Amino acid sequence: MKTTNSTLILVAVFLLLLIGLGGAAVYYHSQYSEQVNATEQLQRDNDQQGAVIATQSLQFNRFNQIAASQLQYAVALTGRQQEKEIEYRTILKAEPTCALAVPAGVAGRLLEYVKSLRASAMRADPGIADSAGSGTTAASTLTYCQAVLWIDPLLTTIEQANSQLAGIREIELNRKGND
Repeated sequence: MKTTNSTLILVAVFLLLLIGLGGAAVYYHSQYSEQVNATEQLQRDNDQQGAVIATQSLQFNRFNQIAASQLQYAVALTGRQQEKEIEYRTILKAEPTCALAVPAGVAGRLLEYVKSLRASAMRADPGIADSAGSGTTAASTLTYCQAVLWIDPLLTTIEQANSQLAGIREIELNRKGND
């Protein structure tokens, strides 16, 4: 009987040991599964972040290319405008009516319009204001030759602004295309 009781106790201890090991195996398997799932989720997150960073890098590069081409265009436009100004000054030197003044009413309206354009273009922060160009302008007469010399720089500025707006539209199309 002693051997039977000892065997029975041994079998019971062995069964308890098996149950304990089985429970430990189930516990550690669930821990492992959770870690595998967490690792997979982190990998997916990293892949998504990598894709976002790659897209942003490409967009940033493209935006820089567009800005560089707009800058080159603006420089070329400014150079052509300066050449035209020299040509116009040469032509206007020979004009006998060059010193004639534009009527004061017209010149005053032009001056007020220039002031309003400048004021609308100025930033709200007075610390950033362009102090060289925002001072009061002394009243003076505007000659016809001066008015003629304003036309080409104004047209050049409009063309530069239109070019910049076209660049902005292109950037927006690129951005929408990548979304």
